[in-house]
Amino acid sequence: MRKILLFNLFLLLFFSSSAQQFSYEATGDHGKLWNLVQDPVVPERLYAISLINHIMVSNDRGKNWEIFYSFENSATQLSSFKLLPGNKSFAFTARAPDMSMNGLYVVDLETKATIRHYITPDQYLGAWVASYDIYDGEGKTAVLNTEYMEGFSLVITEVYFTKDGGENMSGIYYSRENQSVHVNNSFFHPDDPKKIYLARSLGSEGVNGGLLISSDEGNTWREELAGKGTFSAFAFNPSNHKEFFIGSFINFGAGPEALFHTLDSGKTFEQVPVTFTDQTLNNIVQIVYDPGNNKNLWMTDENEILKSTDGGAHWTSTTFQPRSPVYYYGTSLVINPKNSNDLLVFSDAWPQHSTDGGKTFNQLKLPFCVASSMALGNGSKPQLYYSILGGYVSKNLSTGKSADYNIQPYDMVNVQEMQVIADTTVPGRIFLFRASDGFSNPAELFYSDDLGVTLKQLPADEFATGLGFIQRDPNNKDRYWVSYSFYSSFSTLFRLDFNDPANPEAIAVPITFDGVLTAAFVPHGNNGQTLYLSAGSKVYASQDGGVTWGEKIQGLELTNGYDMVWDLKANPFDEKTMAVATTQGVFQTTDGGDQWTLSLPATDLKQVTYSNAVNGHIFAASLSSNYSDTRLAFSTNKGAKWSNVSADMLAYISCNSTIAFKCYENSADIYFATPDLGVVKYQLHNLLSPQLLFLTSFTGSLQRGNAFLEWRTRNEEGLSHYELERSTNNKDFSLINTQQATNSNGSFYYKYEDQEFPALAAQFGNVYYRLKLVSEDNNFAYSDTVKLTARDMYIYPVPATDVINLHVQGVTQAAKYRILLVDVSGRQYSIQQYDVPTGQTTITMPVTRLGSGMYIMLVETRPGDIRKFKFIKL
Repeated sequence: MRKILLFNLFLLLFFSSSAQQFSYEATGDHGKLWNLVQDPVVPERLYAISLINHIMVSNDRGKNWEIFYSFENSATQLSSFKLLPGNKSFAFTARAPDMSMNGLYVVDLETKATIRHYITPDQYLGAWVASYDIYDGEGKTAVLNTEYMEGFSLVITEVYFTKDGGENMSGIYYSRENQSVHVNNSFFHPDDPKKIYLARSLGSEGVNGGLLISSDEGNTWREELAGKGTFSAFAFNPSNHKEFFIGSFINFGAGPEALFHTLDSGKTFEQVPVTFTDQTLNNIVQIVYDPGNNKNLWMTDENEILKSTDGGAHWTSTTFQPRSPVYYYGTSLVINPKNSNDLLVFSDAWPQHSTDGGKTFNQLKLPFCVASSMALGNGSKPQLYYSILGGYVSKNLSTGKSADYNIQPYDMVNVQEMQVIADTTVPGRIFLFRASDGFSNPAELFYSDDLGVTLKQLPADEFATGLGFIQRDPNNKDRYWVSYSFYSSFSTLFRLDFNDPANPEAIAVPITFDGVLTAAFVPHGNNGQTLYLSAGSKVYASQDGGVTWGEKIQGLELTNGYDMVWDLKANPFDEKTMAVATTQGVFQTTDGGDQWTLSLPATDLKQVTYSNAVNGHIFAASLSSNYSDTRLAFSTNKGAKWSNVSADMLAYISCNSTIAFKCYENSADIYFATPDLGVVKYQLHNLLSPQLLFLTSFTGSLQRGNAFLEWRTRNEEGLSHYELERSTNNKDFSLINTQQATNSNGSFYYKYEDQEFPALAAQFGNVYYRLKLVSEDNNFAYSDTVKLTARDMYIYPVPATDVINLHVQGVTQAAKYRILLVDVSGRQYSIQQYDVPTGQTTITMPVTRLGSGMYIMLVETRPGDIRKFKFIKL
């Protein structure tokens, strides 16, 4: 039992050590991922795509996920993720607002570097890649099915083939030359890159579907399954590539839902007798072979999951009712290569996990949802609120307990989302706003004083399509200033009073200036008659409750009609000190708005806030749009100097609604409402040592007996150089190496080999290293310290096939080592005890009988002292 507990502890440490500065705070009840893919080597590893621009990875079969890859534009939608042959690279398609970024990408699995970006000849027409196949691991031989719009409704299909990585691309299909029949899917024969299949769709000239097959790289074609309907899903037998199945696509009556089978690579087909349950679309979405038993096959369609245990000759069906929360229109089904009963099914309903071969399902809880807005509440216990699926969720961040309200079904169309706003000055109080749809549904405003449990309606401007702000008067607990907007063209202003909850009152306040109202601030005193507003490119102030207004624009160098003031905040330690976030950056005032000074030149910042923990800490943020990404900036000296957290450091997360800050002395928790990852919390550490933001890792190891130090960095703009320091007592450090920083954006790698280490380690035992990061203004910060000792061990070869070796060196006293081999789920495979002499020795352990996958070697050198090593068995 002790060994199991120790292993679980070290396994937890292993996975948490690779975690990023992100956590996902939404509950798992409403989350989804798409395009689920099983790693062919490691059974526990899965990949999936978020709704927008992230590829996620799980190393425990879907229980926990982290960002594996982020596309460098947060508005780009990724799809069709595939691991390529050899499992050293992956591919996906991208649809971006910037047409030049569209296409097919091939990326190195280890470095995440783009190997190829396929730009098709029709990309200038706005074409996107609808389907593709890649024959080789380098991504050189590919077939791409593209589509683009001609006019407002006509879709054109073109298919291209390349065998030189896209340098030459030949058009092999054009819908205008083929009775306007489109192509649903394009793929190669697994053993022949010259053999291409085109699964066709519907046409507009009386011809539909069929399967086109070419044996000469698309120069000539023959048609099979003519008149049998349209097709898309297919699956080749992994053990016999002459055999494959192909299933019908959405036919709209052009043909019945059907499955076809060939044993000769498509020369002849026979229809498989399958009884499908009728529903609206009637199409086969996916056909999957069980990698552990090729006699087992699975199919997903709109309302049922089908299984065969005899190679596809006979099928049984599990049917689900319309709008089932368990399954609807299955997009991904994967089977554990080591356990045929272990299934994961992702569909338009909530993702499901089955451990009994599909007899029963349990929802896989994922936090990756569409959070349309978010807010942090105040009080004795921190509270998170976010809106989703027409309703909202209230979550206690201390206990993790949550409650959801008015959540609509996942397949509900035209849901009017609510916007949630927390009053951080009144514990438990939130507001919820639902905009007018411009037709029959008026705008609605509610508030709650019990964490969202009960709502009370307030009067609202019924035709409002947006909410500019809700700002409390600090002199009156139940008095607020509220602004509504109309198609982002103009605004209205109200003073809202609900001292008497039974008779709330909203008094319209006329405004005599133009511009959409975006933010407001009411200082203490003057009985709440003082009010600051941002409107368009200007700031206005009133001392009489909005009867008269004066401009506060001295030094606010913005162009009327072009620039915008997006946010206005006051320093809680000094209300005369205020900041505005604008299209030109952050401006500050220290005299109540009489004079503004540009503090941070930047492009299109949308939020600014002062820390309520430390006087002088300021944060600013941009939001995502089609052509810009979310980024942060912060200052710890009242805006005299700023540091940047780039979009890359934020993993290009998409946030186009709200960002909230929880501030501490030397750190901040920053929450983002995202449309694909739910509510993301980014932990910004080292506020007082911003140079450490550049450093992503600093590690040391022994190679050839010497100390090998390496560090990785990102976005070094403003950084001068690195100084590597060494110590033998962890107190007195001396400089041993200096390397210049690149002082530019990107990801960078540095290394240094300390050849003096062996002599120092022999004399002192331990040697310590730290990295000093120096800015261009000579400010600096230190990394964590790395300790190395000559008494070390390592394993090889990795990956392993027949044996795994443990090399031990620097042993000063003979000992007995116990070695335990386990898989990542904790299952034990071998435990042995070895005599280890002084000096160095190599222990060889056979692993031939282990199945392919990831394993952990735990080495107990003495009771309680355990080293762990990860390796993959091929």
